[in-house]
Amino acid sequence: MAPRIYIVGGPGSGKTTLAESLGRHFELPVLRLDEHLDWRGLPGGVRLERDAAGHPSEAMLAARRGLIAEHLARDGWIVEGAEPVFVDPVAEASELIVWCDPPFAVAALRIVRRHIRADLTGTNQYRGYGRLYRFLRSVRQRYAEAPDDVGEQWTRAAVAEAVGRYGGKVVRVTGGSPARNLADVLERLSAQLQRR
Repeated sequence: MAPRIYIVGGPGSGKTTLAESLGRHFELPVLRLDEHLDWRGLPGGVRLERDAAGHPSEAMLAARRGLIAEHLARDGWIVEGAEPVFVDPVAEASELIVWCDPPFAVAALRIVRRHIRADLTGTNQYRGYGRLYRFLRSVRQRYAEAPDDVGEQWTRAAVAEAVGRYGGKVVRVTGGSPARNLADVLERLSAQLQRR
């Protein structure tokens, strides 16, 4: 039986790299919430419209729920993403929740490296080092133990609170190498599946 894994964490936490590695290992599709549930739009051309207060429209919420429900109906799956802050239906349906929680310095290094690599290959959608600096400042605030008001966006504190509700099925990785993180998750998953 294929596993059901939910991977959460902030920008630069390593969640996408880990999700891709697990997807290859188990030959499972990966649903990347950040790609489908933010400003880029949803499959089928559904626009991500917001009301005057900045809240998602009902059409947007329904499209999100449909996309997630379709993915969760599979025998095995991997879902990863930082936004929205936490998706309880995914957490409840998962066998393992992986919280990628490196220190800010590790996340910042990964973000800078990714930005430079995208510049060098000509694939950077977010060009400019001023823009990178502003993003890093935002990310630093999100990683703070007691963040100032950053709206409804991801914060480490919000994710810590959310994963706390699922203690027994949470594994926290704190910034090791991608190979070490994969090995840790596979070991924990093996133990989880043996308890079935």
